[in-house]
Amino acid sequence: MGRGTAVEISLAALKHNYELVKVLTNNRRVIATVKADAYGHGAIEVASALEKLGVYCLGVAYAPEALELRQAGIQKIPILVYFDNIDAADIIKYELTPIVYGAGTADTISAEALKQNRQIDIHVDIDTGMGRVGFLYDRDIEGIKALSRLKGVRVTGFMSHFSEADLKDRSFAELQLERYLHLRSELSGLFKDATWHIANSAAVMSFPASHLDAVRPGLVLYGSDSLEPSHPRLETADFRPVMTVKSRILHIRRVPSGRSISYGRTFVTKRASLVGVVSTGYADGYPRALSNKAHVLINGQFAPIIGRICMDVAMVDLTDCCDIKENTEVILIGRQGGKEITASEIAAWAGTISYEILISLGRVNSRTYCCDEHY
Repeated sequence: MGRGTAVEISLAALKHNYELVKVLTNNRRVIATVKADAYGHGAIEVASALEKLGVYCLGVAYAPEALELRQAGIQKIPILVYFDNIDAADIIKYELTPIVYGAGTADTISAEALKQNRQIDIHVDIDTGMGRVGFLYDRDIEGIKALSRLKGVRVTGFMSHFSEADLKDRSFAELQLERYLHLRSELSGLFKDATWHIANSAAVMSFPASHLDAVRPGLVLYGSDSLEPSHPRLETADFRPVMTVKSRILHIRRVPSGRSISYGRTFVTKRASLVGVVSTGYADGYPRALSNKAHVLINGQFAPIIGRICMDVAMVDLTDCCDIKENTEVILIGRQGGKEITASEIAAWAGTISYEILISLGRVNSRTYCCDEHY
């Protein structure tokens, strides 16, 4: 178990989530986002599983992530590189598809393509309101049209990104989609076979009008939900968490009333208590911000975190729990005995988002992969 915290990845849950995306989007092409080590789930293993499922395309943030996948044997699936100014020679060597968000990058790619007598596929990023990167939807139209005349380059797709599709108030997301569709109408004659995609995980779950030619899910593939609690979801949007995070009880001790627990004395026992020491700390990606806020699952029972979380351990109140012994399994994220702790709950307690929780826990700790017999 390494340091004491272990991560289990269910490929069966990943398969379920991928197939559910296909159902919810009426069998649209899926561009599966596997950046940041597949949100802490293991990019090579996740991408390999998705390849077997027939995924249309993979998406990463930076070129080294794409090269890692290619070198691991994932050769046939197109890989979109969202942000990087990739070396044009690597684009050709590893058959990558860069996202272009400026004319200068497109010119560089064109020059290398002509030099090697090759044709390079690109997707074009349109800024409809994210304000991050991309050709401006209303001011850069002529620059986008010019890409159709660029030698050695073939525009095979267009993308944009919602800034708040996870909010119940979808008015700005609808405005972004309106801008995007207007641009598609204007450019359709020049780029007849291009794939248009804008739907992220939140839009997959709640905004069918945005599904277009392809969807670009990330978080929902891993079974987590970024939508506001009151946000309406599509029917049957029953995604399953792919990651389970486990630890164990290192030590149990009885503590009298009035005793302080951990650094800063932020918790003082109000009764005689049974305190367990869990072999997980913030060095394992379990946020210190969860101190005195979170709970864990032990033998199907919730046990609260008490005192400040340390670098290597955390303390839990076992007073109201039954049959707990040293080395008993502790669930930090996952199901046990009919109860569940989700990444979204952990994120809410820590004042962050589930993306950060999954990435932190997944990338720091050892991972094992499991799948059912039908996978």
